[in-house]
Amino acid sequence: MAASIGTTAFHRNLLGLFGRCIRSDSGWIIRYSRVAPPDVLHTSNVPAEIVEFYHKKCLNIDPFSLYWKNHGRPGVLTLAELKNTGPESILYTKIFTAAANISDEIGMFFSTVGHCCFGVFLEREKGVFTPSDIRRANLIFPALEGFHKSHLGQLFNNLRRNDAPEAMKLIRSPSSIRDRHNLEVFATDSWRTALASDPTIGPLIETVKPDESVQTLLTRDYLLRTESFDRDFPLAPGGRIFTLESKPSPTIAPINYQATAALLQSLTPRERGVLTMVMKGESTARIAQTLRISKGTVKNCKIRIYRKADVNSERDLVRSLGQFFPSP
Repeated sequence: MAASIGTTAFHRNLLGLFGRCIRSDSGWIIRYSRVAPPDVLHTSNVPAEIVEFYHKKCLNIDPFSLYWKNHGRPGVLTLAELKNTGPESILYTKIFTAAANISDEIGMFFSTVGHCCFGVFLEREKGVFTPSDIRRANLIFPALEGFHKSHLGQLFNNLRRNDAPEAMKLIRSPSSIRDRHNLEVFATDSWRTALASDPTIGPLIETVKPDESVQTLLTRDYLLRTESFDRDFPLAPGGRIFTLESKPSPTIAPINYQATAALLQSLTPRERGVLTMVMKGESTARIAQTLRISKGTVKNCKIRIYRKADVNSERDLVRSLGQFFPSP
């Protein structure tokens, strides 16, 4: 367990250690958020169709998720304790436990950063977890929580290492980590300071395309770089890291950054998607194919963008905003 601290195997080993202490038939690792749906990261001895059933039917009625949203406290909890605590728990008991062929669950909540936690769960197909099981879980929880805190500390140390991969380090420049729901889970103080002083950072973040691994944008004061995390990155599986670096010396006339920020804020998500591809030189046909919309819709979006940007053509639009969308 200790040897896996800071590695992608940590939470699977944590689940395995939990399972060695208390008899069970299956296990889950779920990342919970107070503001986003649960995110299943790993299961043990759980059929794929049950995981799919959970995603389709139970994301909004999971009583453990609701407990975290309402209380946000680390510790040990069983499904038996949550039964009949609300309509969601009643539905979950009737729908999910029947489909998954389980009779009880016991979970441990471990806080991470921001609004999130990791839930590690054991399930039984028959009977409930006894008072003795619960006492044992509470007895070992401080040790497992200590492992978890050490794991988080090691992750942040690794992110700050100079020799860590570029996508896996928090360099000394202002940095922010967001999860796959675009919710911030960590930010340096220097990032918050920069965000407050430069009004173009926030709107430009909203133009970032989730399906692109590496992107580079220019804000008023900084070079904004962003890279995506894979699903194994514990702090924000499938999320992104944003970093701000010193901007190259300007070689063109001054720009009205306030007006540019206002323009980007005024665009709809679809218009932002069209704008991003226009700035890459994509044709109308290619934009329509990529965004799965008609060519007519693309042309209408362009017209609305021209109107909002106060330009008359795509050439004028590129000339006006091109430096905000440099190549990576």
